[in-house]
Amino acid sequence: MRTCRVLGVLLLIGAALVLGADVTAALRDGAGFRLSALGEWWFALHPDSLQLLQPAVERHLSPALWDPGIQTLLEWPLAVEALVLGALLLLFGRPWRRL
Repeated sequence: MRTCRVLGVLLLIGAALVLGADVTAALRDGAGFRLSALGEWWFALHPDSLQLLQPAVERHLSPALWDPGIQTLLEWPLAVEALVLGALLLLFGRPWRRL
């Protein structure tokens, strides 16, 4: 349970950092604000692993799992995904009391 809470807090911090980077990029570029996708961040950090993911999933698991499943997650905003996952981990990692 403690691990869930720690991961939840780390994901919330990561969501705040990504949101801050998106705001900073919007202010720096003078363009409108937009949330960056998970796939954009992954490609910026390690493009080779992202490019190997699709054939691996389609070959070893299922082609239907890639599109619309994983591809949709890669297109969603990273800050929102990290916020939701972090909140869920905090919720499930909290100590439960008996009534």
